[in-house]
Amino acid sequence: MAVAAPMLLAGCTSKESANGAIAVTSTNDACELATSEAQTGDVNFKVTNNGSKVTEFYVYGNNNRVLGEVENIGPGLSGNLTVEVTDPGTYTVACKPGMVGTGVREEITVTGDKKEKSQAPEDVNNAKEQYLSYVRNQLNTLETQTKTFVDAVKSGDLDAARAQFGLARTPYERIEPVAESFPDLDPAIDMRWDDTEDGKQPFTGFHRIERYLWPPQPQEIGDGPGQISPADAANAKATDTKPNIDRAADQLLADVTTLKTEVNKPDFTFETRSFVQGPQALIDEVAATKVGGEEDRYSHTDLWDFAANVDGSETAIATMQPIISAKDPQLMDKITAQFADVRNAINEFREGDGYVSYTQVTEAQRKDLSNKIDALSATLSQVPGLVLG
Repeated sequence: MAVAAPMLLAGCTSKESANGAIAVTSTNDACELATSEAQTGDVNFKVTNNGSKVTEFYVYGNNNRVLGEVENIGPGLSGNLTVEVTDPGTYTVACKPGMVGTGVREEITVTGDKKEKSQAPEDVNNAKEQYLSYVRNQLNTLETQTKTFVDAVKSGDLDAARAQFGLARTPYERIEPVAESFPDLDPAIDMRWDDTEDGKQPFTGFHRIERYLWPPQPQEIGDGPGQISPADAANAKATDTKPNIDRAADQLLADVTTLKTEVNKPDFTFETRSFVQGPQALIDEVAATKVGGEEDRYSHTDLWDFAANVDGSETAIATMQPIISAKDPQLMDKITAQFADVRNAINEFREGDGYVSYTQVTEAQRKDLSNKIDALSATLSQVPGLVLG
């Protein structure tokens, strides 16, 4: 079974729409498809969230790789996704109400003749190869910095581990579009407590160790955005022992090494439309899970993640700059200016080689940063259609 480049057409916008999209209804506990059958070629989905939680929708192919996704669909809103399927077969789709866990999974059967995979223009393929070289270099750095971080944790030098936490995570945050195409490795490395469904799933990765390094304090516990839930705090008290954290640290390094190995394989492929959608996806990561302080809720090192997401987004755009400039130089100028605007806003909080605690960023400053990020995201949404023609 093979799936060609999935086109990520996410937007907040019947059983079937005018373009023949399969209607998907996501609720808090179900993922209902108007039909579980499709034909080879472009398979379109229109995902409507009738639940009370923000949801996501994923399409999976061989080896459980993510082949297409639409994220952050709020209650009452819809998102669109098109995936090009070249081979008949059975595929898995999933709604993720609350954006946690493995989601509610269903299967879809694709029939019809095998089709040739659409070929991206040569200039787009060249840009993607440049980007993947950057990703592989970042993975080398990630492995090295994670080892240093893990060694500090296991040796008991917790001050050094705290100092290295934001730095160790930076390469990962830069390459999230590629990392997220591995639905098992990505959560293992970067899951938050929310992804455990209040402890029903194992808590692993960077944030498990972060919680140990910065134990929940009484004033931080609550049910608001960016707070530590009572269940999370209780779990920390019961399970964050040195032996458990040492095992989590070893597993983190092993998972990072596996990610690096997988991406370095000669037959590794990263879907072209995921690549051109990547710059906006990285900026949307900031808007969806970071501006509110949810990501690094124990350490408050969120600004490290902001800066890393912007780094990765800007690098991906740089590889596509000749294409964008040739087709719409004014758009490229606008993107450049907005990146500078966001970068300057983040740099206001620089402190030494890093950033101040996110607790020092006022609500007004967070709102201003959020507005700049939203404006950049809206502009970057024009890139996939322009680059792919």
